[in-house]
Amino acid sequence: MTVFDNELTRHATAVTPGALARRLTAQALGWFVTRRERAAEHRRQRLDRQAYCALLGKEDWVYRDMGVNRADVEWAARLPLHVNAARELERLRARSGMGR
Repeated sequence: MTVFDNELTRHATAVTPGALARRLTAQALGWFVTRRERAAEHRRQRLDRQAYCALLGKEDWVYRDMGVNRADVEWAARLPLHVNAARELERLRARSGMGR
């Protein structure tokens, strides 16, 4: 460090308009990528839940064959979207010792 270097000159030379624009552009692109990934995840969760909800209209013998009952399937269908209903139903079935 020389006598001519100080905090102000180092700061002024490090933040040029082009560098600031590149940094802001990189941050904005990062935000868009994150937002796109979250939107894709949400869509996948909605499709998974929609496929799971096809179980709601089945007859009781189907539920017995799976090792659960109608109330368990209805409970899992009401879980928040970020929770995998099929996985939770499987955990419930394994815990209750029913099936297989």
